[in-house]
Amino acid sequence: MDNFILYEEIGRGNKTVVYKGRRKGTINFVAVLCTDKCKRAEITNWVRLTRDIRHKNIVTFHEWYETSNNLWLVMELCTGGSLESVIAQDKYLPEDIVREFGVDLITGLYHIHRLGIIFCELTPGKVLLEGPGTLKFSNFCLAKVDGENLEEFFAVVRSEEDEGDISESIPQRHPKNRFRVSPVYTAPEAIKGEDFSKASDLWSLGCLLYEMFS
Repeated sequence: MDNFILYEEIGRGNKTVVYKGRRKGTINFVAVLCTDKCKRAEITNWVRLTRDIRHKNIVTFHEWYETSNNLWLVMELCTGGSLESVIAQDKYLPEDIVREFGVDLITGLYHIHRLGIIFCELTPGKVLLEGPGTLKFSNFCLAKVDGENLEEFFAVVRSEEDEGDISESIPQRHPKNRFRVSPVYTAPEAIKGEDFSKASDLWSLGCLLYEMFS
């Protein structure tokens, strides 16, 4: 991380802090996410799914680093905060804004699905607002390739890190072992423990549109 200068904190989550940063010798400002190494599997997943994506409605991944205590993810800087904060501040949005935001969300999700990716947990906190007013999908930690078992992928990453037996790390496919989901935006079948799908992403999209307008 010696190539970057960190400025103010612009976000914070579970064992994660996001800073505004700048690459030394340039005027290129970026977002720099710093997280605990216990989240290696999730960050690895984010990187492998987005490293080659270049789309106006998806936050661009640049590079990532590992230091003695942390993992660092360098990505496109979105200065408008999250859609969650916009909704919290305004309570409801005018119809023309909802229409514009809806186009961004549908366009971005359509591209994600065309790549064979299921976003899985589409919430307003995972959608960022870029300066001119463009919405961008971010945080692919729990997204997955359509048809794959994400628990198994995470187990592979953890077994490689620990040099252990992967068979001891893979959880059984049971609702109790599913990742925590937000019931407000999650499709009923996913809450019951079934796999996420393109249809469940569309359910979450509908929830977002309704929340923005109501």
